[in-house]
Parts: sequence; C-alpha cells; structure tokens
Amino acid sequence: MLRICQTSGSSPLENIVQLISAAVIIFEHSFYICNKRRYLQDKQKSDPSFYVALEQYMPSPQAAAIREGVSVVVHTFQGRLSTWKVKPLFGRFQIGKQSIRDSPKTELVKTIVNIALEHRLPRPQYQAVEHNTDGVPTGS
Repeated sequence: MLRICQTSGSSPLENIVQLISAAVIIFEHSFYICNKRRYLQDKQKSDPSFYVALEQYMPSPQAAAIREGVSVVVHTFQGRLSTWKVKPLFGRFQIGKQSIRDSPKTELVKTIVNIALEHRLPRPQYQAVEHNTDGVPTGS
C-alpha cells in the first residue's frame, strides 16, 4: 500500500496526503463492492472487497490523477508557507490574527477533498437478481 504514495523527492506531507486520499477512495469503493455483493446475494467465497477495490484503484487513471493533483497542491502549499513562520500542520494553526478558516491549511484541505471527489472510482453496476417462488436466487 505504501507504493500508492511514495515517489522520489516527495515530502512527508505529500506522502501522507496521497495515502489518505487513496485510502478514502479505496474504502469508498470497497463499500460499494461489498454492498453490490450483498444486493446480488453473492454467497460464493471471494476476496475481501477492500482488496478488490485496491486492485481496481492501483492501475486506474484516478490513482495517477490523485498523485499528480496532490503533488501540485502540496508543493504550492509548501511554497506559500516557506516564507511564513508557522506552527506544525497538525498542531494549532494561526498566523497572527488569521483564523484557521482563512488559513492556507484550510484551502489545502478543501482542494485535496475536491481532488479526491473528482477522481473517485466508478460505482459497480447492479444487475437484478431473479428469484424463484421461494425467494432463492436463480442461477440465470
């Protein structure tokens, strides 16, 4: 899973943001796969939905778009902050009298969320399951 986010020359912040973005997308898709299996009453033994979602995410164009988008946004964020004296990203964050709502950190988070939302994996398609008179799915 670490391969998802590690690229040469990446900052720790970039790696963390890429990993979190990828994990959110993979977990969301895993939920849809699990839900689809339940809807289709899939009783066969199959891989856990997380692994299926991970295998679909890794080679997807969405994964590449996330890596590229996050890299650009994080580098821009770090470039803007390099001239300011700021407390650590995950600690209390205020620059002078500027509140956290107006801070570059908030802008970074909003942008990352938008990137992740724009590059989600497509939802699996549901197909109707035919049932016999006893409510048991038919094998068609």
